[in-house]
Amino acid sequence: MSATASTDTATTAEQLRQDILSAMEGDYDETRAKRIYNGLTTQWGLPETLIGEGGRTGVPLSTIKRKAVENPDFLEERYGDANIFLKAMAAGPRYDESAHEIRAVEEATTRSATPDGERALVDNSVVGAATPVEVDPRIVDIQRKAAPILYIITAQSQPGFTAQYNIISGRDAPVGFLSESEAAGDLESQFTPQSFTLDTATKDMKIQVGLVKVSDFAQRAEQTLDYMDLRQTSLGQATIAHSLQKARAIFYGDPSGTDPADLSIEDADAYEGMAKIFDDAGNSIDKSGSSSGFLKDMLDEVTVQVENTGLTWDRARYLVSPRMYNAIYDEITPVVRVDGYDADVEYGPQGLAIGTEMGSVGITPCPNIRSYSGFSKTASNSDPGDVFLVDEMAVQFRQLAPLSTVPLGRTGLADRVALFEFGTLIDKSHGNHGLWLQGYDI
Repeated sequence: MSATASTDTATTAEQLRQDILSAMEGDYDETRAKRIYNGLTTQWGLPETLIGEGGRTGVPLSTIKRKAVENPDFLEERYGDANIFLKAMAAGPRYDESAHEIRAVEEATTRSATPDGERALVDNSVVGAATPVEVDPRIVDIQRKAAPILYIITAQSQPGFTAQYNIISGRDAPVGFLSESEAAGDLESQFTPQSFTLDTATKDMKIQVGLVKVSDFAQRAEQTLDYMDLRQTSLGQATIAHSLQKARAIFYGDPSGTDPADLSIEDADAYEGMAKIFDDAGNSIDKSGSSSGFLKDMLDEVTVQVENTGLTWDRARYLVSPRMYNAIYDEITPVVRVDGYDADVEYGPQGLAIGTEMGSVGITPCPNIRSYSGFSKTASNSDPGDVFLVDEMAVQFRQLAPLSTVPLGRTGLADRVALFEFGTLIDKSHGNHGLWLQGYDI
């Protein structure tokens, strides 16, 4: 958000905090949603781009996260500090007692100008209320290791408690082949202009919450971030737990049927995962009888989807478990890599893909594809032999704001913090482009 932003979208610290807490209690007022979105994205200087028809804008979270990892200097150049979000979070809950820390945050975040010369509005009007930690490179690193699916699929933030997206459901045929006399005439008087049908679909976002106690020691570690592995802190462990549950939901979430009211991925307040979406579209196939020829079978399946749906080779990706990844590797000629006389010998799969003249379909290992116990719906059929074919342009995760923290108050020598996000998984093809290949015998 630039310094010229209007006051009706700017959010003060206390107002933002109250908006978030009210939303957690079920008050889904749309004006409140816009304030939360602005307070956790644009007021932190996160850029907006077009994400839909009609000028709908949002924050490309995936792009920002990839930049933070691939270019370690990106956030430092933009904000003056690569870990500004975690440091702001650590200072935030006690900003009245940590004025020097808040000043440091303000100076760092306003030091660098955005490309158009305007500065981000990051000051004590937002620091101390809530912090979008998901774009911090250390949080991104935790997500990549614990749940790589969160790094693979496109994540976008948009205002509102409902995700809106467009689906092209039909298009007219071209006019066709014309004679010279027909082409020379008034085309519009002879033929109807081509058009396409653009439907708008919606899905309600769901809230996922964690509760953390951040001790003084952990806060100091997070403020410096020079000597402690974030995974050793309560925030780091909470982020891992959050990421694992979110990844389970993305693959196997199922809120349908009887509500177990257990706050799990089968709770009525969860969102549908890819297995459920693909199964509802009639695109789940039992592969329990297949114990060999995995690559050939996967090539045949993706070919059928490309021929019969709007999926294209360049947008297709296979997601498999690490065990399935190894089983696929066992089918091809093993290669031992030695880079030099003193180098370690490397053995194992790297960069597997299905290559054709029409494009390459990547095969990505995801440790969150596995057999889960204790479930009675879709996840009860989860298996390390499961394989998911996804359309990378169609499957997205929409969020009201990035994974963020909001302070809840102090107890003893620790601050109570809620780790939260509003979001849902969407598939613009309604599952028609994807596949859930169930339980290869590995």
